[in-house]
Amino acid sequence: MTSGRQRRRVVPDYMAAARLTVPEHIHVERTTLVYIAPDAATNGLDPPGSHLLTLLGEGPLSVYECAAHLGLPYCVVRLLVAGLVGSGTLLTRDPPATDLPDIEILELVLSGLRAL
Repeated sequence: MTSGRQRRRVVPDYMAAARLTVPEHIHVERTTLVYIAPDAATNGLDPPGSHLLTLLGEGPLSVYECAAHLGLPYCVVRLLVAGLVGSGTLLTRDPPATDLPDIEILELVLSGLRAL
């Protein structure tokens, strides 16, 4: 017998409906760039997957940008991307490495800020 309250689902609906298996060997981070594979099979995707493919039709985006555009939490989009990479629908690549700023310049900026 329940206490009058309905039982809440432990897993949100959008996660339960994903139907994707996430391979363990695929690592997707916030800055990972995502783009559609040239021979991607786009039939039979759930709504979040098809929305993601529509979004990526304009060009590659980072996982964080995809999450912002889709209005979903980063962790959900990360799992969605990993599942679609595992199925061969999406491809990923690490963003280009940027040169770190010179430590001397940072120390000069810090000392200038302290002087204020």
